[in-house]
Formats: sequence, structure tokens, C-alpha cells
Amino acid sequence: MAHIIVLGGGFGGLAAAHELRRELPEEHRVTLLAAEDWFFVGFAKLWDLVGIRPLGQGAGQLAALEDYGIRFVKARITAIDPESRRVETSAGSFDADFLVVALGAVDALGKVERLDGAAHDLYDPDALPAMRGDLASLDSGHLVIPVLGGPYKCPPAPYEAAFLLDDHLRQRGVREHVEVVVTTPLPTTLPAAGQEVSNMVARALAERGIELRTQHVVEAIDCETHTVSFAGRATLDYTLALAVPQAAPPPVVAESPLAGEGGWIWPDRVTARTSFEGVYAAGDCTAVEALPKAGVFAEATGRVAARNIVAELTGADPACYDGSGYCFLEFPERRASALEGNFFTEPTPEVHLAEPDAETYARKEAFEAERLHEWLGV
Repeated sequence: MAHIIVLGGGFGGLAAAHELRRELPEEHRVTLLAAEDWFFVGFAKLWDLVGIRPLGQGAGQLAALEDYGIRFVKARITAIDPESRRVETSAGSFDADFLVVALGAVDALGKVERLDGAAHDLYDPDALPAMRGDLASLDSGHLVIPVLGGPYKCPPAPYEAAFLLDDHLRQRGVREHVEVVVTTPLPTTLPAAGQEVSNMVARALAERGIELRTQHVVEAIDCETHTVSFAGRATLDYTLALAVPQAAPPPVVAESPLAGEGGWIWPDRVTARTSFEGVYAAGDCTAVEALPKAGVFAEATGRVAARNIVAELTGADPACYDGSGYCFLEFPERRASALEGNFFTEPTPEVHLAEPDAETYARKEAFEAERLHEWLGV
């Protein structure tokens, strides 16, 4: 009998835990450890921000995992020993025969000391009430969406936010008095998707009157003077700033023997195996060349990790990840596009962005609903 421990209750962890439970005989135990006891799909934060739907309507409780034969323990993970496959947590020590590390990435401000007042972390669900309040009072000035550094989670998110906020301001009748600006330190909007896709996004922004400033590296945000400062001494005043945080490896990962360059885990990109026997890694806590940090890729690699553990235990066929996946990019009027293709294709990814339509928007809604139902019975 084997005990498999999954670390993390996001896309990668939930996909791995369910795959293990479905494919393994009952005598094998599956435990999921996570610091939070609820799960939601990240893009729903924007729906809450612009008044489409409260975030809580698309959330599920991890305690529901028990109904599927998966033990859930709410605990903060304090240390990982991949050699012995032992995990130290706020709820005690746990020993495993196999580990799946899917702890995601944490949001970091990079060179920015703090965000306060009318400057917020766009990805922080706890900041939603304050962001909604500041957005409601915004009737003139500058709405700035600065990307604080790379990599960051969900590459299309800054542009998706710009489109939805632009539409929200138009519905309120104040858009002509508010300039909307997106800044990124990157040379194009979506470098991993290629120049053609990046140009399509840039054109869509321009058509809505949204200013795009590429190669703008944020050095500081002064919350007293409402100023964003960039490398090279350029500055930009803001009335409301909704910053996209840089992604960083969780400290417990960066401080573990699993950590490689940059503090990330660098597993085999095809099998999700690490250099430690019986230890796999999936999702945003890993660094895999060309692969964006987004839920659909965490889910895919989590499933591959689980299937390869099943193969080790039962002799089933092993699994390989081929680099295929997609991200949604939402537009106004309940339309969306899918940034879709193979991110492992050489010499450059073969990724395409179709014209936005209602069908893809419905696909995006279904993406959330299906996972909440499958994983947590919502």
C-alpha cells in the first residue's frame, strides 16, 4: 500500500489528486495538503471587479475532497525533504511514498515596496472590495495596469482586465474622461505566443483606445504622489493603479533541495519527474521553458504526474505531456478568444488566437463550471 501526498489545492494539485484516486486501487491512500480550504478559478476575480458576478459564486470548499476518497488537511507547509519524502506542516509531519508538489507561485511586488491607497494588487482577492470602491469613484484621470515583472501568472490577464475595465467605464458613461494604460516590461504583449499573436492583442487594445507601453520596467510606485516610475526615469501618473504582480516561487519551495535556478523546481517537462525518486512537480511552482504560468497547464502537468505515479505502482502505461494548451482572453460583450496551440514546438511555439466570439465565451464559462463540479461537487 502506497501513500501519495499532493501539496497544493490549486489546478495542479486538484487534478493530480483526482487522477490518482480514480486510477489507483482503494488500498493506496491519497492526501492533499493546502494552506487554503477553498478553490476558485482566477479569471473570476475580474468578473467580481466589474460587477459581472461575485467571486464567491464560483468557489468550492476543499473539504469536499473527502467525498471522493481524498483526505484533505488544511495546513501551512513549512519544509519539504524530497530525499525522504517527508513534509513538515503546521499540522505536523507527513511521510509519503510519492510526492506531487503543486504549490503554485506567490505574488510578489518586485521592486515596489508597497501598494496602498489607490494602488492595488489586481490578483489579490482580498483587495476586491477596495478595488471596486475605487473603481466606482473613478470618473476622470488615469487608470493604469502596470505589469510589475516577469514571469507573471496568466499572461493574457493584464489585457483581459483592460478590455473589461474599458467596457465597464463605457457603461458608466465616463470612459471619455479616463485614459486606460497598460504597461509591460516585455517587448510585446505575449512573447511566448509569438509576434503575430502579440500584434493582434496590440491592435485590439488600440481599437478600444487603450494605450500600450511595452519595455516599461517598473522601478517604483509612489502611493503618496500617485506616480509609477520606470527604468530610464520615465514616469506615469495614475488615479487608480491595478498592478499585476510578478510570480515568485513559494519560499518553502525556494528553500528546499528541490529548488533550482531562480528558486523554481525544474522537472522533466514531459514526465513531470524531479531528480528525486518518487517526487513529481507540476504547475506554477515549476519552471518549464516556453510554458506559461496558467491553470490549464498546471492541470495538464498535474495529471501527467499522477499518471506516472500510477504507472510506477500498477504497471500501467506512463504519460507524457506534449506542451499543448490554451488560455482565454475575454473581450467586452460576452465574447472571448482562446490563445491555443503547442508551446513546445520548435523553434517557436505554434500558437494561434482566433477572433473573439460568444461560443468561446461559453467555453470559458464551462471551463470553470466543469472543474468546480468535477473536483468539488459544486
